[in-house]
Amino acid sequence: MLKKLLNYIITLFLIIFYFSFNLFLSIKPFNSYSVKKNIEYLSSEELKGRLAGTIENIEAANFVKDKFIDNKLKPFNNSYYHSFSTFYPERSEEKPYLRIINNKNEIIKEYVYSKDYKEDMLNFRNNKIIFDKSNNISSDNNFFTVDSDYGKFLFFVPEKDELNFRSSFFPKTKTDMYVMITNSTKKDINNYINNGYKVDCFIPYTIKETTISNVIGLLDGKDTTSSPIIISAHFDHLGTDLKNTVYTGALDNASGISFIIEMSKYLKSIGKPNKNMLFIGFNGEEFGCLGSNEFVKENLPILQNSKVFNFDMIGTDNSTPLCIMGGKNDSINSPLIKSAGSVCSKENIYFNYLFQDSSDHEAFTNSGIEAITFIDNDLTRIHTPNDKASFISTKSIDRCFKVANREIIKYAYNNNPLILNYKEFCITSFIAILLLFILSCKTKRC
Repeated sequence: MLKKLLNYIITLFLIIFYFSFNLFLSIKPFNSYSVKKNIEYLSSEELKGRLAGTIENIEAANFVKDKFIDNKLKPFNNSYYHSFSTFYPERSEEKPYLRIINNKNEIIKEYVYSKDYKEDMLNFRNNKIIFDKSNNISSDNNFFTVDSDYGKFLFFVPEKDELNFRSSFFPKTKTDMYVMITNSTKKDINNYINNGYKVDCFIPYTIKETTISNVIGLLDGKDTTSSPIIISAHFDHLGTDLKNTVYTGALDNASGISFIIEMSKYLKSIGKPNKNMLFIGFNGEEFGCLGSNEFVKENLPILQNSKVFNFDMIGTDNSTPLCIMGGKNDSINSPLIKSAGSVCSKENIYFNYLFQDSSDHEAFTNSGIEAITFIDNDLTRIHTPNDKASFISTKSIDRCFKVANREIIKYAYNNNPLILNYKEFCITSFIAILLLFILSCKTKRC
Protein backbone atom coordinates (compact mmCIF):
# COMPACT_ATOMS: atom_id res chain seq x y z
CA MET A 1 0.00 0.00 0.00
CA LEU A 2 2.81 2.39 0.96
CA LYS A 3 4.67 1.53 -2.22
CA LYS A 4 1.64 2.42 -4.40
CA LEU A 5 1.13 5.69 -2.56
CA LEU A 6 4.78 6.63 -3.07
CA ASN A 7 4.50 5.80 -6.77
CA TYR A 8 1.44 8.02 -7.14
CA ILE A 9 3.15 10.91 -5.38
CA ILE A 10 6.32 10.48 -7.42
CA THR A 11 4.24 10.46 -10.62
CA LEU A 12 2.50 13.68 -9.57
CA PHE A 13 5.81 15.42 -8.90
CA LEU A 14 7.21 14.10 -12.19
CA ILE A 15 4.31 15.73 -14.04
CA ILE A 16 4.86 19.02 -12.18
CA PHE A 17 8.59 18.82 -12.89
CA TYR A 18 7.99 18.08 -16.56
CA PHE A 19 5.79 21.12 -17.16
CA SER A 20 7.78 23.49 -14.94
CA PHE A 21 11.08 22.39 -16.50
CA ASN A 22 9.68 22.99 -19.99
CA LEU A 23 8.65 26.49 -18.91
CA PHE A 24 12.12 26.96 -17.40
CA LEU A 25 13.66 26.14 -20.78
CA SER A 26 11.23 28.17 -22.91
CA ILE A 27 10.57 31.33 -20.88
CA LYS A 28 12.91 34.24 -21.47
CA PRO A 29 13.02 35.89 -18.03
CA PHE A 30 12.30 39.61 -17.76
CA ASN A 31 15.70 41.34 -17.71
CA SER A 32 15.82 44.81 -16.16
CA TYR A 33 19.35 45.31 -17.49
CA SER A 34 18.04 44.91 -21.04
CA VAL A 35 15.40 47.49 -20.18
CA LYS A 36 18.10 49.92 -19.05
CA LYS A 37 20.15 49.28 -22.19
CA ASN A 38 17.18 50.31 -24.36
CA ILE A 39 16.59 53.34 -22.13
CA GLU A 40 20.19 54.39 -22.72
CA TYR A 41 19.71 54.32 -26.48
CA LEU A 42 16.30 56.02 -26.59
CA SER A 43 17.48 58.79 -24.24
CA SER A 44 20.82 59.28 -26.00
CA GLU A 45 21.96 62.54 -27.58
CA GLU A 46 21.52 60.80 -30.93
CA LEU A 47 17.72 60.81 -30.65
CA LYS A 48 17.57 64.46 -29.51
CA GLY A 49 14.62 64.11 -27.18
CA ARG A 50 12.25 62.29 -29.59
CA LEU A 51 9.92 65.28 -30.10
CA ALA A 52 6.85 64.21 -32.09
CA GLY A 53 7.10 65.51 -35.64
CA THR A 54 10.91 65.27 -35.85
CA ILE A 55 13.13 62.80 -37.68
CA GLU A 56 14.41 61.55 -34.33
CA ASN A 57 10.87 60.70 -33.26
CA ILE A 58 10.50 58.61 -36.43
CA GLU A 59 13.80 56.87 -35.61
CA ALA A 60 12.46 56.06 -32.13
CA ALA A 61 9.27 54.64 -33.66
CA ASN A 62 11.34 52.49 -36.01
CA PHE A 63 13.40 51.23 -33.08
CA VAL A 64 10.26 50.16 -31.20
CA LYS A 65 8.87 48.47 -34.32
CA ASP A 66 12.11 46.56 -34.90
CA LYS A 67 12.12 45.37 -31.29
CA PHE A 68 8.52 44.16 -31.62
CA ILE A 69 9.52 42.25 -34.77
CA ASP A 70 12.56 40.77 -33.00
CA ASN A 71 10.23 39.60 -30.23
CA LYS A 72 8.00 37.93 -32.85
CA LEU A 73 4.96 40.15 -32.45
CA LYS A 74 2.67 40.47 -35.46
CA PRO A 75 1.40 43.68 -37.06
CA PHE A 76 -2.02 44.95 -35.98
CA ASN A 77 -4.49 45.52 -38.82
CA ASN A 78 -1.72 44.65 -41.31
CA SER A 79 0.70 47.30 -40.04
CA TYR A 80 2.98 48.00 -37.11
CA TYR A 81 2.13 51.70 -37.46
CA HIS A 82 -1.06 53.54 -36.59
CA SER A 83 -0.72 57.01 -38.11
CA PHE A 84 -2.62 60.23 -37.49
CA SER A 85 -2.29 63.96 -38.15
CA THR A 86 -1.28 66.53 -35.58
CA PHE A 87 0.44 69.88 -35.11
CA TYR A 88 3.92 70.22 -33.71
CA PRO A 89 6.37 73.05 -32.92
CA GLU A 90 8.92 73.28 -35.73
CA ARG A 91 12.15 75.06 -34.99
CA SER A 92 13.63 77.49 -37.51
CA GLU A 93 17.30 78.44 -37.90
CA GLU A 94 16.75 82.03 -36.75
CA LYS A 95 18.05 83.25 -33.40
CA PRO A 96 15.78 84.07 -30.47
CA TYR A 97 15.83 87.48 -28.83
CA LEU A 98 14.34 89.43 -25.95
CA ARG A 99 15.44 93.06 -26.01
CA ILE A 100 14.58 96.60 -25.07
CA ILE A 101 14.22 99.21 -27.82
CA ASN A 102 13.59 102.95 -27.77
CA ASN A 103 11.23 105.05 -29.90
CA LYS A 104 13.82 105.08 -32.70
CA ASN A 105 13.87 101.25 -32.67
CA GLU A 106 17.42 101.27 -31.37
CA ILE A 107 18.41 98.34 -29.17
CA ILE A 108 19.05 99.56 -25.62
CA LYS A 109 19.50 96.18 -23.97
CA GLU A 110 19.61 92.54 -25.13
CA TYR A 111 18.88 89.71 -22.68
CA VAL A 112 20.79 86.43 -22.77
CA TYR A 113 18.95 83.30 -23.91
CA SER A 114 18.79 80.50 -21.29
CA LYS A 115 20.31 82.87 -18.69
CA ASP A 116 17.68 85.61 -18.58
CA TYR A 117 14.85 84.06 -20.56
CA LYS A 118 13.78 80.93 -22.42
CA GLU A 119 10.77 79.63 -24.34
CA ASP A 120 8.27 77.31 -22.75
CA MET A 121 6.86 74.66 -25.09
CA LEU A 122 3.16 75.19 -24.45
CA ASN A 123 2.35 77.17 -27.60
CA PHE A 124 3.83 79.15 -30.49
CA ARG A 125 0.69 80.21 -32.34
CA ASN A 126 2.35 83.63 -32.63
CA ASN A 127 6.06 83.78 -31.95
CA LYS A 128 6.83 87.52 -32.05
CA ILE A 129 5.63 90.51 -30.05
CA ILE A 130 6.56 94.18 -29.61
CA PHE A 131 4.81 95.98 -26.75
CA ASP A 132 4.98 98.99 -24.43
CA LYS A 133 2.81 100.51 -21.72
CA SER A 134 0.13 101.47 -24.25
CA ASN A 135 -0.74 97.78 -24.52
CA ASN A 136 -3.05 95.92 -22.15
CA ILE A 137 -0.59 94.53 -19.57
CA SER A 138 -1.75 92.60 -16.51
CA SER A 139 0.96 92.04 -13.93
CA ASP A 140 1.39 89.94 -10.78
CA ASN A 141 4.33 88.97 -8.59
CA ASN A 142 5.47 86.10 -10.81
CA PHE A 143 4.12 86.94 -14.26
CA PHE A 144 2.64 89.47 -16.60
CA THR A 145 0.37 89.01 -19.62
CA VAL A 146 0.24 91.16 -22.72
CA ASP A 147 -2.72 91.59 -25.06
CA SER A 148 -1.71 93.16 -28.35
CA ASP A 149 -2.32 93.05 -32.09
CA TYR A 150 0.16 90.14 -32.16
CA GLY A 151 -1.97 88.05 -29.80
CA LYS A 152 -1.89 87.14 -26.10
CA PHE A 153 1.46 86.43 -24.45
CA LEU A 154 2.53 85.28 -20.99
CA PHE A 155 5.90 86.08 -19.44
CA PHE A 156 6.40 84.24 -16.15
CA VAL A 157 9.03 83.57 -13.51
CA PRO A 158 9.41 79.81 -12.88
CA GLU A 159 10.01 78.40 -9.42
CA LYS A 160 13.50 79.19 -8.08
CA ASP A 161 14.28 81.10 -11.29
CA GLU A 162 14.89 77.69 -12.91
CA LEU A 163 14.63 77.98 -16.70
CA ASN A 164 15.36 74.32 -17.47
CA PHE A 165 11.86 72.93 -16.95
CA ARG A 166 9.97 72.45 -20.22
CA SER A 167 6.19 72.04 -20.44
CA SER A 168 4.37 69.79 -22.86
CA PHE A 169 3.06 71.27 -26.10
CA PHE A 170 -0.67 72.18 -26.22
CA PRO A 171 -1.50 74.21 -29.36
CA LYS A 172 -5.11 74.83 -28.26
CA THR A 173 -4.23 76.98 -25.24
CA LYS A 174 -5.76 80.46 -25.24
CA THR A 175 -2.38 82.15 -24.86
CA ASP A 176 -0.31 82.41 -28.06
CA MET A 177 3.16 82.05 -26.55
CA TYR A 178 4.76 81.47 -23.14
CA VAL A 179 8.17 82.85 -22.19
CA MET A 180 10.07 82.06 -19.00
CA ILE A 181 12.06 84.92 -17.48
CA THR A 182 14.08 85.28 -14.30
CA ASN A 183 12.80 87.46 -11.50
CA SER A 184 15.51 90.09 -12.12
CA THR A 185 14.61 90.16 -15.83
CA LYS A 186 10.95 90.74 -14.96
CA LYS A 187 11.81 93.66 -12.66
CA ASP A 188 14.13 95.09 -15.30
CA ILE A 189 11.47 94.89 -18.04
CA ASN A 190 8.88 96.54 -15.76
CA ASN A 191 11.23 99.48 -15.17
CA TYR A 192 11.91 99.92 -18.88
CA ILE A 193 8.19 99.79 -19.73
CA ASN A 194 7.37 102.37 -17.05
CA ASN A 195 10.03 104.64 -18.55
CA GLY A 196 8.50 104.54 -22.03
CA TYR A 197 10.62 101.86 -23.71
CA LYS A 198 9.39 98.92 -25.81
CA VAL A 199 9.97 95.20 -25.38
CA ASP A 200 10.75 93.18 -28.52
CA CYS A 201 10.61 89.36 -28.26
CA PHE A 202 10.96 86.60 -30.85
CA ILE A 203 11.13 82.82 -30.37
CA PRO A 204 11.96 80.84 -33.56
CA TYR A 205 9.28 78.12 -33.39
CA THR A 206 6.24 77.84 -35.61
CA ILE A 207 3.34 75.41 -35.53
CA LYS A 208 3.23 72.99 -38.44
CA GLU A 209 0.94 70.09 -39.35
CA THR A 210 2.46 66.65 -39.73
CA THR A 211 1.73 62.92 -39.51
CA ILE A 212 3.04 60.86 -36.60
CA SER A 213 2.56 57.20 -35.68
CA ASN A 214 1.85 54.92 -32.76
CA VAL A 215 3.64 51.55 -32.94
CA ILE A 216 1.59 48.39 -32.31
CA GLY A 217 2.58 44.74 -32.03
CA LEU A 218 0.11 41.86 -31.70
CA LEU A 219 0.54 38.67 -29.66
CA ASP A 220 -2.14 36.23 -30.84
CA GLY A 221 -4.35 34.70 -28.18
CA LYS A 222 -6.43 31.53 -28.14
CA ASP A 223 -9.66 33.54 -28.26
CA THR A 224 -9.25 36.14 -30.99
CA THR A 225 -12.83 37.45 -30.64
CA SER A 226 -12.48 38.83 -27.09
CA SER A 227 -11.37 42.36 -26.31
CA PRO A 228 -7.55 42.44 -26.20
CA ILE A 229 -5.32 43.08 -23.22
CA ILE A 230 -3.40 46.32 -23.78
CA ILE A 231 0.18 46.86 -22.57
CA SER A 232 1.31 50.38 -23.43
CA ALA A 233 3.74 53.26 -22.92
CA HIS A 234 4.54 56.45 -24.82
CA PHE A 235 7.92 56.99 -26.47
CA ASP A 236 7.88 60.68 -27.44
CA HIS A 237 9.48 63.46 -25.39
CA LEU A 238 10.35 67.17 -25.64
CA GLY A 239 13.21 67.52 -28.11
CA THR A 240 15.91 70.18 -27.71
CA ASP A 241 16.00 73.83 -26.75
CA LEU A 242 17.41 76.63 -28.91
CA LYS A 243 20.94 76.01 -27.56
CA ASN A 244 20.63 72.36 -28.67
CA THR A 245 20.42 71.13 -25.09
CA VAL A 246 18.75 67.72 -25.28
CA TYR A 247 15.78 66.90 -23.09
CA THR A 248 16.67 63.22 -23.06
CA GLY A 249 13.56 61.88 -21.32
CA ALA A 250 15.08 58.74 -19.80
CA LEU A 251 12.55 58.27 -16.99
CA ASP A 252 9.86 60.09 -19.00
CA ASN A 253 9.38 57.89 -20.91
CA ALA A 254 12.20 55.91 -22.48
CA SER A 255 11.73 53.80 -19.37
CA GLY A 256 8.09 52.87 -19.99
CA ILE A 257 8.51 51.96 -23.64
CA SER A 258 11.66 49.94 -22.85
CA PHE A 259 9.72 48.16 -20.10
CA ILE A 260 6.96 46.99 -22.46
CA ILE A 261 9.50 45.94 -25.12
CA GLU A 262 11.02 43.57 -22.55
CA MET A 263 7.55 42.47 -21.41
CA SER A 264 6.66 41.54 -25.00
CA LYS A 265 9.72 39.26 -25.23
CA TYR A 266 8.96 37.65 -21.88
CA LEU A 267 5.22 37.11 -22.49
CA LYS A 268 5.75 35.82 -26.02
CA SER A 269 8.08 33.15 -24.64
CA ILE A 270 5.40 31.88 -22.23
CA GLY A 271 3.11 30.81 -25.05
CA LYS A 272 -0.33 31.79 -26.30
CA PRO A 273 -2.35 33.89 -23.87
CA ASN A 274 -6.08 33.31 -23.49
CA LYS A 275 -6.88 36.38 -25.58
CA ASN A 276 -5.04 38.74 -27.92
CA MET A 277 -2.50 41.11 -26.41
CA LEU A 278 -1.56 44.44 -27.97
CA PHE A 279 1.75 46.10 -27.13
CA ILE A 280 1.45 49.79 -28.03
CA GLY A 281 4.05 52.54 -28.14
CA PHE A 282 1.95 55.70 -28.05
CA ASN A 283 3.13 58.89 -29.74
CA GLY A 284 2.18 62.48 -28.97
CA GLU A 285 1.61 61.91 -25.24
CA GLU A 286 3.47 65.15 -24.55
CA PHE A 287 0.99 66.93 -26.85
CA GLY A 288 -1.98 65.87 -24.73
CA CYS A 289 -2.10 62.06 -25.02
CA LEU A 290 -2.90 62.32 -28.73
CA GLY A 291 -1.79 58.83 -29.75
CA SER A 292 -3.88 56.99 -27.17
CA ASN A 293 -6.93 59.14 -27.88
CA GLU A 294 -6.65 58.48 -31.62
CA PHE A 295 -6.21 54.75 -31.03
CA VAL A 296 -9.24 54.49 -28.74
CA LYS A 297 -11.38 56.59 -31.07
CA GLU A 298 -10.64 54.33 -34.04
CA ASN A 299 -10.84 50.99 -32.17
CA LEU A 300 -13.49 51.55 -29.52
CA PRO A 301 -15.79 48.67 -30.62
CA ILE A 302 -13.14 46.01 -29.93
CA LEU A 303 -11.91 47.60 -26.67
CA GLN A 304 -15.09 47.58 -24.58
CA ASN A 305 -13.96 44.79 -22.22
CA SER A 306 -10.21 45.32 -22.47
CA LYS A 307 -7.83 45.61 -19.54
CA VAL A 308 -5.15 48.26 -20.02
CA PHE A 309 -1.76 48.31 -18.28
CA ASN A 310 0.15 51.50 -19.07
CA PHE A 311 3.73 52.28 -17.98
CA ASP A 312 5.03 55.82 -17.54
CA MET A 313 8.23 56.74 -15.68
CA ILE A 314 9.44 53.37 -14.36
CA GLY A 315 12.87 53.12 -12.74
CA THR A 316 13.72 56.14 -10.59
CA ASP A 317 16.75 55.90 -8.31
CA ASN A 318 15.05 58.10 -5.72
CA SER A 319 13.16 56.60 -2.80
CA THR A 320 9.64 57.08 -4.11
CA PRO A 321 6.66 54.71 -3.93
CA LEU A 322 5.42 52.74 -6.89
CA CYS A 323 2.32 54.71 -7.83
CA ILE A 324 -0.84 53.09 -9.14
CA MET A 325 -2.53 55.78 -11.20
CA GLY A 326 -6.14 55.71 -12.30
CA GLY A 327 -8.38 58.21 -14.02
CA LYS A 328 -9.96 61.16 -12.23
CA ASN A 329 -13.22 59.22 -11.87
CA ASP A 330 -11.55 56.09 -10.44
CA SER A 331 -11.04 55.19 -6.78
CA ILE A 332 -9.10 52.66 -4.72
CA ASN A 333 -12.08 50.32 -5.18
CA SER A 334 -11.91 50.33 -8.98
CA PRO A 335 -11.22 46.66 -9.87
CA LEU A 336 -7.83 46.97 -11.58
CA ILE A 337 -6.56 49.49 -9.03
CA LYS A 338 -7.77 47.46 -6.07
CA SER A 339 -6.19 44.30 -7.46
CA ALA A 340 -2.80 45.94 -8.11
CA GLY A 341 -2.86 47.54 -4.65
CA SER A 342 -3.56 44.14 -3.11
CA VAL A 343 -0.49 42.66 -4.83
CA CYS A 344 1.66 45.52 -3.53
CA SER A 345 0.40 44.95 0.01
CA LYS A 346 1.04 41.19 -0.12
CA GLU A 347 4.54 41.70 -1.49
CA ASN A 348 5.33 44.49 1.03
CA ILE A 349 5.96 46.95 -1.79
CA TYR A 350 6.02 50.66 -0.95
CA PHE A 351 3.20 52.16 -3.04
CA ASN A 352 0.50 54.82 -3.21
CA TYR A 353 -2.43 55.87 -5.41
CA LEU A 354 -3.00 58.79 -7.75
CA PHE A 355 -6.15 59.68 -9.67
CA GLN A 356 -5.35 62.00 -12.57
CA ASP A 357 -5.91 62.14 -16.30
CA SER A 358 -2.20 62.73 -16.89
CA SER A 359 -1.04 59.72 -18.89
CA ASP A 360 -2.28 57.42 -21.64
CA HIS A 361 -4.76 55.58 -19.40
CA GLU A 362 -6.94 58.70 -19.73
CA ALA A 363 -8.28 57.88 -23.20
CA PHE A 364 -9.41 54.45 -22.02
CA THR A 365 -10.94 55.35 -18.65
CA ASN A 366 -12.85 58.24 -20.21
CA SER A 367 -14.37 55.69 -22.61
CA GLY A 368 -15.41 53.33 -19.83
CA ILE A 369 -12.49 50.92 -20.31
CA GLU A 370 -10.56 49.65 -17.27
CA ALA A 371 -7.04 51.06 -17.33
CA ILE A 372 -4.22 51.87 -14.92
CA THR A 373 -0.78 53.42 -15.20
CA PHE A 374 2.19 52.16 -13.21
CA ILE A 375 4.44 55.12 -12.46
CA ASP A 376 7.35 56.08 -10.21
CA ASN A 377 5.94 59.51 -9.45
CA ASP A 378 9.33 61.21 -9.13
CA LEU A 379 9.12 64.77 -10.49
CA THR A 380 12.61 65.92 -9.49
CA ARG A 381 14.22 65.64 -12.94
CA ILE A 382 11.48 65.11 -15.52
CA HIS A 383 11.09 67.66 -18.33
CA THR A 384 14.62 68.89 -17.66
CA PRO A 385 17.99 68.01 -19.27
CA ASN A 386 18.83 66.06 -16.07
CA ASP A 387 16.41 63.23 -16.86
CA LYS A 388 19.23 60.90 -17.86
CA ALA A 389 19.67 57.13 -18.03
CA SER A 390 22.40 57.31 -15.38
CA PHE A 391 19.66 57.95 -12.81
CA ILE A 392 17.66 54.83 -13.75
CA SER A 393 17.55 52.05 -11.14
CA THR A 394 17.04 48.42 -12.16
CA LYS A 395 15.69 47.75 -8.65
CA SER A 396 12.75 50.06 -9.32
CA ILE A 397 12.19 48.40 -12.70
CA ASP A 398 12.12 44.97 -11.03
CA ARG A 399 9.74 46.30 -8.38
CA CYS A 400 7.25 47.35 -11.04
CA PHE A 401 7.60 44.05 -12.88
CA LYS A 402 6.87 42.11 -9.71
CA VAL A 403 3.45 43.75 -9.46
CA ALA A 404 2.58 44.19 -13.14
CA ASN A 405 3.54 40.64 -14.04
CA ARG A 406 1.10 39.16 -11.52
CA GLU A 407 -1.70 41.39 -12.77
CA ILE A 408 -1.07 40.65 -16.46
CA ILE A 409 -0.73 36.89 -15.89
CA LYS A 410 -4.03 37.03 -14.01
CA TYR A 411 -5.91 38.24 -17.09
CA ALA A 412 -3.78 36.78 -19.89
CA TYR A 413 -3.12 33.30 -18.48
CA ASN A 414 -5.91 32.76 -15.93
CA ASN A 415 -3.55 33.45 -13.05
CA ASN A 416 -1.68 30.21 -13.79
CA PRO A 417 0.47 29.52 -10.68
CA LEU A 418 2.88 27.40 -12.75
CA ILE A 419 3.73 30.42 -14.93
CA LEU A 420 4.12 32.73 -11.96
CA ASN A 421 6.30 30.31 -9.97
CA TYR A 422 7.80 27.95 -12.54
CA LYS A 423 11.32 28.18 -11.08
CA GLU A 424 10.10 27.36 -7.59
CA PHE A 425 7.92 24.48 -8.89
CA CYS A 426 10.84 23.10 -10.90
CA ILE A 427 13.32 23.13 -8.02
CA THR A 428 10.83 21.93 -5.39
CA SER A 429 9.47 19.07 -7.51
CA PHE A 430 13.01 17.93 -8.42
CA ILE A 431 14.04 17.81 -4.75
CA ALA A 432 10.79 16.04 -3.83
CA ILE A 433 11.35 13.40 -6.52
CA LEU A 434 14.86 12.69 -5.22
CA LEU A 435 13.69 12.42 -1.62
CA LEU A 436 10.72 10.23 -2.55
CA PHE A 437 12.95 7.99 -4.68
CA ILE A 438 15.34 7.52 -1.74
CA LEU A 439 12.39 6.78 0.54
CA SER A 440 11.04 4.28 -2.01
CA CYS A 441 14.39 2.47 -2.15
CA LYS A 442 14.53 2.25 1.65
CA THR A 443 10.97 0.89 1.71
CA LYS A 444 11.94 -1.86 -0.76
CA ARG A 445 14.88 -2.87 1.42
CA CYS A 446 12.63 -3.06 4.45
